[in-house]
Amino acid sequence: MNRPLLILLLALVSQVSFGQDFKFGKVSEEEVKEKEHPLDKEANAAVLYKFRRTYYDYHQHTGFQLITEVHERVKIYNKDGFDWATKEVKSYVGGGSDEEDVRSIKAFTYNLVDGKLVDEKLDKDDIIVEESSKFYKTTKFTMPAVKEGSVIEYRYELVSPFVTSIDDFKLQYSIPINKLEVKLSIPEYLVYRKHYNLRSPIRFDIVEDGSRFRRGDLDFQVNTYEINKDNIPAMVEEPFVDHIQNYAAFIKWELQYTKFPQSTVENYSSDWEGVTKSIYNDIGLDKDINQTRYFQDDIDGLIGDISDPVQRAARIFNFVKQKMKWNEYVGFVPDKGPKKAYKEGIGSAADINLMLTAMLRYARLNASPVLISTPDNGVPLFPTRNGFNYVISSVETPDGIILMDATDLTAAMGELPKRARNWQGRILRENGTSDWVPLYPQAHSSYTSRMNIKYEDGRLDGVFTKTLNGFHAKKYRNKYFDKSEEEFNEAVADRMGDIEVKEIEVRNLQDVGSDIGENYKFNTNYGIEEIGENLYLKPLLFETLKENPFKSKTRTYPVFFDFMSAEQKQVNIMVPEGFELVSLPESKTYQLPDNGATFRFTTMENGGFIRVESIVVWNKPVFTATEYENLKSFYDKIVEKQNETIVFGKISEDETAEISGSGE
Repeated sequence: MNRPLLILLLALVSQVSFGQDFKFGKVSEEEVKEKEHPLDKEANAAVLYKFRRTYYDYHQHTGFQLITEVHERVKIYNKDGFDWATKEVKSYVGGGSDEEDVRSIKAFTYNLVDGKLVDEKLDKDDIIVEESSKFYKTTKFTMPAVKEGSVIEYRYELVSPFVTSIDDFKLQYSIPINKLEVKLSIPEYLVYRKHYNLRSPIRFDIVEDGSRFRRGDLDFQVNTYEINKDNIPAMVEEPFVDHIQNYAAFIKWELQYTKFPQSTVENYSSDWEGVTKSIYNDIGLDKDINQTRYFQDDIDGLIGDISDPVQRAARIFNFVKQKMKWNEYVGFVPDKGPKKAYKEGIGSAADINLMLTAMLRYARLNASPVLISTPDNGVPLFPTRNGFNYVISSVETPDGIILMDATDLTAAMGELPKRARNWQGRILRENGTSDWVPLYPQAHSSYTSRMNIKYEDGRLDGVFTKTLNGFHAKKYRNKYFDKSEEEFNEAVADRMGDIEVKEIEVRNLQDVGSDIGENYKFNTNYGIEEIGENLYLKPLLFETLKENPFKSKTRTYPVFFDFMSAEQKQVNIMVPEGFELVSLPESKTYQLPDNGATFRFTTMENGGFIRVESIVVWNKPVFTATEYENLKSFYDKIVEKQNETIVFGKISEDETAEISGSGE
C-alpha cells in the first residue's frame, strides 16, 4: 500500500472512532447527516457507540445484586436498517419470587428537520413486556419517528438477583461497531473463567486490574476487566452457514467457585457428566419421565397388538405428533408439565418430548431424553446448564439410536427439524450415564429426477417425475404440507415460472416418512435455442445448476449442507425430426479430496435417443473453510458441465429424402 493511501485510510479510521461525543444525548448533526458508513459502504446501519458495564452492587441487608448498564447509539442509513430501531431485552423470571428487572429505559430518535437537529423521546406506553416462556420475559420497544438517516440512542439497566450467572459479552454484530467499551467488575468472592469464541477470527485485548471496595465493615478486592476497541467489522454473510452469530466475537464467563465470608468454598465447575446428572435429578426430569398414569389407557390401546419395538415407537411418535400442538417455547425444563400439556393438547418442546420419552419407556423401549443446543444458542464451549436450551427424545436399538422430535409434524423417526440439528446432543440414560450423540443425519438422502423430452414446433414437450427421500422429502413437506390441492398446483406452477405445466400429481405428501413423488407434463422453450442451421439444447433444462452459489475468493466460516445427499438427474431426449446430432458434451467425473463429494456427468446416444445423466453425491454435511477453494472449484465444474449444450444440425432436404427413402 502506498503511503498517501495509508495516511488517508488512517484518517478515515480516526474520523470514525474519535470524531464523536458519546455522552448520552450528545448526538451531533454530522452523525445524522452521514449518508453511508465510511469503512463499510454496504452497511444498512452501524453502531456508532456500544457501552456495557456489568458490576456487583452490595447492600448490607440484601447482599449482592448483578447490575448491567447498556448504552447504544445506532445510525440508520436506509430502510433495510430499520430493524435496528427495535430493541429486545430478555430477562430471566425463573418461576420463583426472584426475577431480573429491566429498568431506567431512556431512548431518543434524532433527525434533521428543516436543517435543525430534532429529538423525539420514546414514550413509556410504547415499552412492551411480553412473556417469552415460563422462564423468560422480553422487554421490547420500537423507536419513534425513524427514517433513513436517523440516529437512535437508548440506555437501560438490567438488575439481576442471580449473582452467579453473567450474560455473554456480545462483541460483534451483523453491522459495524465504530466504538466499543466494555467493563466487568467482579468481587473476589466469585471466581470466573473467560472463554472466547474460537470460531471468530477477531481477538480482543482485555485489560485486567484490581481495586479495594469498602462499605461499612465489608472490605474486599474487586477484579476489573476492560475492553476498548474501535472499528469492529460486521459479520460477513456467506451462503450455507448454520447460524451466523455462532461465528461472532463474544466472551462467555464460566463460574468456577464462590467463597463468601464465613462460608465454605462452593465449586461450580464440573464435567459434562456432572452437568447432565444435575439437570436430570435436580430439575426433576426423571419425575416427568416416570409419570405414566395419565396416558396408560391410551397407549395400551394404541400398541396392544404390536410386538416389533420400532413399530411400537413409530405408533407412539405419530400419536404424540397428532395429539399435541407445540406452543413454540423451547427449553429443556417443562413449561406446564407433560401431564397438564397432555390434557390441554398443547405444550412446550420439553412438555411434548419428555411426554414422548415417558410413553416410549412405558412401552418397554430403551428411551431417553437428549439435551441439545439450538443453532441460535451456539455450540456449548464448556460444561454448563446454559449450554443446552432444547430437548428431544431417543430410542436405542441394536441398529443404533433413533432421534425424535414430536413438535415437528413433517418429521419422521430419525429426522430432526433444522432447529435441533446442531452438532451433537447429550443423551441422559435411565441408569445415570450420559454420552454425546451426533445430531446430523448419518445416512444419505436422495433426490432422483427423470425427464423425457422431444422438440416440436419450436418448443419442448416433456414429462417430468422426481422422487424425494429422507431430508429432501422433509424439505418438500415443510413447503407444501398444509396446502390444499388447488394451492399446491398453484405453488408448483409459480415455482416453474414461464414453463407451462399440467396434470400435476404428488404422491405421499401427507404420509410422513415415505418417499415423495411428483410428476407433471410440461411445455417450454426454456433451454432450447435455434441459431441458423443449428439447434442448441441445455439438456437438464430447469434442473440445471445455473451458477455457483460461492462467489467470494475466500471463506471465513464452514460450509453447512444440513445433510448428506445423493442427487441423480436423468434426461432422455428424442433427436428432433429433421435434425441430426452434431456434438454431445463429454462424459466426465470429478471428486473432492478424501471422497468428500463426487460428480459424474455422462452422455450417450443410441438409435435416435440421447441420454444425459448428472449425479452428485455429498458424503459429508460440513466442509471447513480450508476446504473452500476445492469446494468452489468443484461447483464450477458442476455448473460448467450442466450448462454445456447438445448441438443438432438441420438435415438438408436431399438427406431427408434419402433417409425417408431408405426407410420405405
